[in-house]
Order: sequence, then C-alpha cells, then structure tokens
Amino acid sequence: MSQPRRTTRDGEAVSARRREAQRHFPPAIGDSYDEARRLPLSHFVNRLEMLTFFGAFSAGKLTGFLAYVREDGLKIDHRAWIMSAYVSPAHRGTGAADALMQAALAQARADGVLQAELYVSSAAPRAQAFYARHSFERVGVAPRALRVNDMFHDEWHMIRRLDGDLTA
Repeated sequence: MSQPRRTTRDGEAVSARRREAQRHFPPAIGDSYDEARRLPLSHFVNRLEMLTFFGAFSAGKLTGFLAYVREDGLKIDHRAWIMSAYVSPAHRGTGAADALMQAALAQARADGVLQAELYVSSAAPRAQAFYARHSFERVGVAPRALRVNDMFHDEWHMIRRLDGDLTA
C-alpha cells in the first residue's frame, strides 16, 4: 500500500485479510474474529493512518501486509515495532512475506532505528521460524499472553539489532 493518503478501500482490504487471519489462525492473532467483525471500517482506516503498512499484491488484490511503527521519544526512538504480519495461505512461499519484511527493515534503517522488535505467539512456529530467518532473536516471554478458547499461549518477544551491536 504505497499511497500516502489511506482510503476506505484500503481499510476494507486490510480488514478482510485481518479477519481471514483471525478465522484461520486464532492463536496467532491478538484480537478475535468476532471483535474485529464488530469494529467500524473507520477503525481500520485510522490504523492505516497511524502505522506504516506495507502490502503484498497479486492481480491487484491485497494478499498480505505488515505494519511498522517507530517509537517516539528521545529515550526510545532507536526502537521500532513490526506488527500484524500476514500473508494469505495461497500466497505463502512466493517471497511476499520476505519482501514485506525487507521493506519494513529498510524503512527502519532509513529512520535511523537501531532495533526492530516484535511479539509472536508460541502457537505460531512457522512465524517464529520466519522471524528467525530474518535474524530476530528471542529475548523474552510473556506467559499466558493470549487466551483462545480457554487455552493459554505465550508470546515471544523477539528483536533484531540493526546496528550490529550484539551486546545486551
């Protein structure tokens, strides 16, 4: 999604893909399908305005996305977050997810970010492996961060240092 001004159409596309993710992979998504279904479209358009979204497209349709946001503040503006990464199952293995991550990391570097961070569900081993392939390291765990159908899932905190500093 490259246009600077977000539209209702953009919000509809992101909303549809997000609901798809929530339906098919509930332990990996922080909010539920039912919650998202009740949100007004303006919620998704506002989210597009607040975050930087990168989109993957096939035949003009949004097939995946990844959100990026840099921290704001003198003590924390060296950090940025990767969020809401998703590619439709039919488009996995096409390089779309890699392109989305590379775009976000390029934006982070352009912003002067030294550390990219994310959380990933313990119930999402494929996502964990994807992040590890992109040099993210697990640095912590939020126990029982998600509860889906009365089953708890931890969230892993992962980081990638972009400045090469591997010290703590």
